[in-house]
Amino acid sequence: MGDGGLTQIGDGVWAVVRTPGGWGEANTGLVVDAGTASLVVDTAWDTRLARRIAEAQQPLVSRAPITEAVNTHSDGDHWWGNDTLPATARITTSAAALRGMREDLPPAAVAALAAAGRPLAALPGMLGAAAAYMRRVPGGARLPLRSPRLPDHTFDTILRLDVGQRPVQLERLGPCHTAGDLIAHVPDAGIVFAGDLLFIGSTPILWHGPLENWLAAIDRLLALDADLYVPGHGPLCGPAEIRELRAYWVWLEQAGREQYARGAGPLEAARQLVRDPEFVRWGVWIHPERIVLSLSTLFHGWDGHPPAAPTVVRRARAFVDAETLLRELSAKR
Repeated sequence: MGDGGLTQIGDGVWAVVRTPGGWGEANTGLVVDAGTASLVVDTAWDTRLARRIAEAQQPLVSRAPITEAVNTHSDGDHWWGNDTLPATARITTSAAALRGMREDLPPAAVAALAAAGRPLAALPGMLGAAAAYMRRVPGGARLPLRSPRLPDHTFDTILRLDVGQRPVQLERLGPCHTAGDLIAHVPDAGIVFAGDLLFIGSTPILWHGPLENWLAAIDRLLALDADLYVPGHGPLCGPAEIRELRAYWVWLEQAGREQYARGAGPLEAARQLVRDPEFVRWGVWIHPERIVLSLSTLFHGWDGHPPAAPTVVRRARAFVDAETLLRELSAKR
């Protein structure tokens, strides 16, 4: 399926599933009550792709206009395409996610940093490594020139949206990946849009924490017993893939704590863990170097800091470690 192509995944439910699910390759969704109304789940940050998705949706929503949209969390690859939504559509997210959207770097700043990374990436040392990794994040996406439309409706814990006669249940399960992660459950179709609480075949990132919340969120997802789950990144999945993600987090928490107790930093810990025989089962996921990004957050918490979104400095240091580890892993292949 090419970018922008809609795939029907249930009764009146479609998704754009971008595989393998790397940086910025976020999945989006559409829920339609035929002849009445529609709801969009997340938008793409690449302006070209966002327009293609909106155009592909038109035949499905011509008699069921988009009245609602949901952004699952504050990462730009899930909401920077909001300007392609109809002006009359209400956009909902969690209150914590909206705060994160307002506090994060705007798309123009991210684009500028990525562009600056091109000449700086050749420099030796930390600056070159940070610049090189920053270039990888947006990839070839064309980011918006200005900050897109923010959600205009928020909730705290649980909210039911009525899309025509179809209920869609929103539930905030963060802070985990970010401060305000939420899911959108379409019970009459047996489908859950999980946002970045699910990375499938793609190494997940713990930006905010605590990890205990993410494990609880995974248990909640499994308890919904849905027929199909749409992850934030990677292919559609069922309970088996979700349990494998849970196993990864349990292993990383235990193995990471052992390295932390030995006095290792996040990079040295990651170097040890990617050589662990247990890691083989997850080493096939794309972006295995992102293990060090999560270790950075875990170590920050074990140092006694409360869960929080990473500062620019902390994120930059984590990017240096990730680029260093990536180069080391690439050299061994």
